[in-house]
Order: sequence, then structure tokens, then C-alpha cells
Amino acid sequence: MKTMRSELQETLKTFASAVRALLKDRDVVYADPSERALVARIRNLLNGQFEGWSIDLEWNRHEDDIKRLGCGPDDEDLIIVPDLIVHRVGRSENLLVVEVKKASNRDFDSDIRKLKGMTEQTGQYGYKVGLHLVIDPTAGTAPRSDVYVDVNLD
Repeated sequence: MKTMRSELQETLKTFASAVRALLKDRDVVYADPSERALVARIRNLLNGQFEGWSIDLEWNRHEDDIKRLGCGPDDEDLIIVPDLIVHRVGRSENLLVVEVKKASNRDFDSDIRKLKGMTEQTGQYGYKVGLHLVIDPTAGTAPRSDVYVDVNLD
């Protein structure tokens, strides 16, 4: 039986393999596409890699509701539209949530807040692991990748 830690490591290893393939793609290096296009390519590379799970882009629903995080007593809710998720539709089983930024976009605060909230195990979403991935397509690198487990940088 797999431990939670080994399941998370396997999940991240599978995702990292897709990112490595993306970064070797000459079309990506040449075109320097948008974040949405990069995430779509990653999703295509992950096809068939998470048997029994759905891999979705910009999935903003939790059952019948729009995904939101409360930001504090005086703040409005933060609407959540994750770049990529691995989950089981219609069930409260959430494996991986990913936010992707290009290296040229240094506005990380909102993404990190979302990942912390979505990985909180006592929270509404309880994703087992969150990943904040920074990609530099023209250099063919991912200069930063931060992993969040139960709100904390892991």
C-alpha cells in the first residue's frame, strides 16, 4: 500500500516528466506561447498518466458552486480558476492543483494564496498537493517550482 508521501512523490514525478517534455519542444521554444497554451500542452502530455482521474484546465466549479476562498473578514472572496487540476469529478477527491506562470510574469501572490487555500486539508477543497510552476519557454527551463502540502511550502 502506498503512503501519502510516496503518492505525492509519484504524482509530482509524473507531472515533472510532462514539463520536461514540454521544455524540449522546439515549437514551444520558438513560439514562446501564452500561459494558457503552455498549460494546454502540459495537459496533453499528461493524457493517460493518471488512470481513474480527470485532468482539467481552468475548472472553476465545486459541485454546483463557483470555487472561492475567503480571504478574511473584511475582504471579498477570491474566485478560484486553477490552471490545471487532477481530480475525480462529482466526488471530493482532489489530487493535484497547478498554477503556472511564465518567468516574465512575477505576480505570484494570488497564485500562492490559491494554492495554500486549495491544499488545506481541513478546508473545502483538500487537494493533496499544489504546485506553483514558473516556466521560461524560450530558455527551455523551469526556474522555479514550489510544492504546497496542507497549506505549507513543502
